[in-house]
Amino acid sequence: MEDETLIPTATPSYTQLTQERVPLEDAAIAFTRRDASGRIPIIIIPTRPFRIRNDVVILAVLMFGAAVLFGFFLNQVALASLTAVLGIILLVLGIYRSFIVRIPEGSTAILTRGGRYLRTIGPGMTLLPPYILVAYLITNREIPFDVPLVELPTQDNVRANVDMLITFRITDPYKFVYNISAADFDQVFQAVCQDGLRSMMRHITVEQVVDLKKHDLAYLLEELSTAVTAYGVTVTNLSVTYAQPPAEFMQSLEGRQLAMLQQEEQKERQALAKRRQTDVEELARQEVVAEVERDKESIEVQIQRAEARLRLVELEAEAEDMRLQKLQERLQKYPEAAEYDVGMIKLEVARSLAGNTRAMLQMGSADDIVKAFVMRDILKDVPFPGEGDGREVLTEPPPPPPKKVAKS
Repeated sequence: MEDETLIPTATPSYTQLTQERVPLEDAAIAFTRRDASGRIPIIIIPTRPFRIRNDVVILAVLMFGAAVLFGFFLNQVALASLTAVLGIILLVLGIYRSFIVRIPEGSTAILTRGGRYLRTIGPGMTLLPPYILVAYLITNREIPFDVPLVELPTQDNVRANVDMLITFRITDPYKFVYNISAADFDQVFQAVCQDGLRSMMRHITVEQVVDLKKHDLAYLLEELSTAVTAYGVTVTNLSVTYAQPPAEFMQSLEGRQLAMLQQEEQKERQALAKRRQTDVEELARQEVVAEVERDKESIEVQIQRAEARLRLVELEAEAEDMRLQKLQERLQKYPEAAEYDVGMIKLEVARSLAGNTRAMLQMGSADDIVKAFVMRDILKDVPFPGEGDGREVLTEPPPPPPKKVAKS
């Protein structure tokens, strides 16, 4: 591990904390006026601690001398009286104004008597005897302090640049004024902050440096406050304004982050493709299910049609059975009418055969042939019902039809 004392640190080329010497009546302006480097003083030392206006007192004494000259040597009593009155007024003004002390708003005054600390007073107008002096004016405002550091080693020995802004307040002006000066406290506080920040960087990794602004720095704030308590100072806030690893590491980190993003994007694309494949398979499955449902519905329709046809056949068979039954009942009830119908059918068949000279008949026996020729003669001689004179002729039923008929 490298020696931390060899680590270069960037410090400002000027002190950030200053003090000025101005008259007490100009202190309020001095606390708000920046110098050429942009610094505002935190301590004002009055240039005239004795508040009696010597010039006014000397002028009053001269006026008294002139009054004596005019009264005793020139016998100018009126002029001497006027000069004496003016001298008294100047003397009163010179001495009376020394009792009024005005402390600027936002500051605290340290009073001394005979060179020794007397007490501390706040802002506002105060009546003080001339022998009590205002030795220092200390600001009560929060004071910003910048701590830039370069190439601080982290836990994994990677150097990083950090800039930290600290704000503090002087809570005990007596300790601050009599224990240390503003310029000396600048150096001491700079060293304390650098040590604290360097120790903090040794406990974090380089990846954490990027997010150092979001890091909890309460422990460092408490550590710095403890270190400067002896000077009457309290650290109120601490923030990291800049934290950056080396450029090479940032490029590597960006490359790793880009690779991680690409991997995440690849995973998302794969997940999307998988979801698409799942959707396609689900769609195909749904199509198969739909087709099966359609086939099932078609089969059910066909089954219903077949059942309807079967029912129709059954109904037709029942109707035929009923018709045959009715016919059987009629035949049994009217047997002669049935024989008459059969004979008429035979007669019609015989008549058709007799009219066809080319028909060939196969008779069962010689009697059948004889009957056929006799029937032919009868058909020639005997008219059919409704023929001739219109009278109805009754004939005997014709012989039974031949067994087999063959047409040429």
